[in-house]
Amino acid sequence: MNHQREIFSSSQPLILESGTALESFDLIYDTYGKLNHSKDNVILIFHAFSGSHHAAGKLDRDENVGWWDSFIGPNKVFDTNKNYIICINNLGSCFGSTGPSSLNKSTNKPYGINFPEISVKDWNQAILRLLLSLNISIINLAVGSSLGGMQVMDIISKKDIDVRKGIIIGATHKPRQLNILLNHVQRSILKLGKNSDALKVARMLSHVSYISNDFLKERFQYNRESLETKISDDIIYESENYLSYHGEKFVKRFDKDTFSLMTKAMDNFYFDETKINNISSKVLLLSFDDDLLFPTKDMLEFHKLLKMKGVNSEHKDLKGTRGHDSFLYLTKEYKHELEKFINS
Repeated sequence: MNHQREIFSSSQPLILESGTALESFDLIYDTYGKLNHSKDNVILIFHAFSGSHHAAGKLDRDENVGWWDSFIGPNKVFDTNKNYIICINNLGSCFGSTGPSSLNKSTNKPYGINFPEISVKDWNQAILRLLLSLNISIINLAVGSSLGGMQVMDIISKKDIDVRKGIIIGATHKPRQLNILLNHVQRSILKLGKNSDALKVARMLSHVSYISNDFLKERFQYNRESLETKISDDIIYESENYLSYHGEKFVKRFDKDTFSLMTKAMDNFYFDETKINNISSKVLLLSFDDDLLFPTKDMLEFHKLLKMKGVNSEHKDLKGTRGHDSFLYLTKEYKHELEKFINS
């Protein structure tokens, strides 16, 4: 598989939805496969909240394969033998694109909490500038899960790019009140301390909303953690150890200011229903029956809204395996629905 990693640098100011300007910015992105002569075989993949541009494969500098490696590659669901696949790290993230941990050239210090408020529309505005630099004006397929699904909703409603198909997985077209409160509590935890413990606990709280009770029961039952493998003395159950382990793992790769920035962007995303008439894309909406974060009824509500406006939309509710995180794990049913839509 032809796997490349590039950095797009823009020296032109980006006017954000808040009215603030980023005088310049970088976007890091990975590509898979080859762009054809007519430049119409592009699949644009949007990552989720804690994801990155590294969607598949493994370059020499990478410790692990990408987060959707079972989906992307030769003869896989998103086939690199036929398609040119692009995955871009969003502005404000902490994996190489300009964000809170980046150097603010005007102060010669990291932006930190002073990084400007950013939105889903801002992310896509920056991405469209990158695509323009590559002379790409046609997206054959845009795909995103969770936060990335919100970006697909936005980009298929834009007039300045031709998106032929869109797949939206486990997302919502407007914020849920419980999610707003959950994110508020997580940001409040981050304000309690500057050390890594605050970020660890905030992530543990969010992780609970990503999984399901059935997954926990099936994997852990009520098994107690052994003394030798306990992460901390107060842990009793294997499930607690699992959550603590993932919290500690998260701290090593993520930034607390990015955490706050991106949860606010999710809380403030409202799909502009007046732009539904702009949508010419064929749309597939996928939800999971055990998703607590973005339940099936939310996706069904968006589907009905699209159908009412004449959009070629279909909705499938899939059997979940991990709650909201089910989008990361390819089942037979999941693969079938994706491939059926791609080949339609």
